[in-house]
Amino acid sequence: MKIKILSGFIIFLAISIQQRAFAQESIIQDVTDAYVEKLVEVAKTNFPRHKSFESKVDIAKANVSSARLSLFDALSVSYIYQPGNTTTIDPVNPSTSYFKGLQAGVFLNLGSLLRTPVNVRKAKSELQVAQNDQAEYDLTLATEVRKRYYLYVQRLAQLKLQTRSRQQAENAAKDMEYKYKKGEETFDAYNKILIQLTEHSESKISAEGNLFIAKADLEELLGQKLETIK
Repeated sequence: MKIKILSGFIIFLAISIQQRAFAQESIIQDVTDAYVEKLVEVAKTNFPRHKSFESKVDIAKANVSSARLSLFDALSVSYIYQPGNTTTIDPVNPSTSYFKGLQAGVFLNLGSLLRTPVNVRKAKSELQVAQNDQAEYDLTLATEVRKRYYLYVQRLAQLKLQTRSRQQAENAAKDMEYKYKKGEETFDAYNKILIQLTEHSESKISAEGNLFIAKADLEELLGQKLETIK
């Protein structure tokens, strides 16, 4: 009777420990908002496509300045210099006298002047479009970085689980092998444990591959190794 009670207590304790271990399995404690935001900023600094959007905004700003300066294209200045010691006679009307010295004039191109405000408004609109495109891509990039990082953390947790399960299966196989050699277990039971060990080994290898892929996908956006970002 005491043996049955003791056995029941051991089984209950083992189940409680296992349930507690499963309850502790979570990736929430491995994710911090500050670190995720740092990854987002690193991606904005390094990812080439983000730099392209920044360049488009800079070009649009330059076009606004250029459109404003085009106002001066409507103005032109010309001058004529007539030396004072030179006599110029009009062959048609010899009595006509010409001004001697420097003559300057300012000319206004009305069409160009009227087009300047239109060009400025157009350049400003193009700048707004470029800024909106950059803001939209910033949101997309930030979301993609978060998703890939969360997936990486998930894959890491899955690998830990598979590693622990594989270790438990290996311990069980060693124990079963010992009992089988002593004649306490059948070959069929021993073979089933070996099959389970193989399955756990395959699952662990698959989890390792998934982790490497998730890490590579994340580092594609970051532009540097994840280990270098603290």
